[in-house]
Amino acid sequence: MELVVNSPNEGVPADAPAYAYTGGKPFNAALPCIVFVHGALNDHSVWTLLARWFAHHGHGVLAVDLPGHGRSRGLPLQNVEALADWLLAVLDAAGVERV
Repeated sequence: MELVVNSPNEGVPADAPAYAYTGGKPFNAALPCIVFVHGALNDHSVWTLLARWFAHHGHGVLAVDLPGHGRSRGLPLQNVEALADWLLAVLDAAGVERV
């Protein structure tokens, strides 16, 4: 799923597309949501099996590609605060109200 994220971070263009794997099911923001975040030098694929299981067992799933990784655009985020801000923007773009 590609999301248009209004990132508050430098190095990530405004309205930059961000990619999130949804576990093979359409994302439903009304379901309890689980967000999977990969580590450095990885992408969403490290979470494929877990994301798929949760998506097929009653959860909305977003296994994100961080900026500069996988299918998401922008420069890699430089600190935890920037990561948190970007993730909040992703959740907002996906319509998630509760995680």
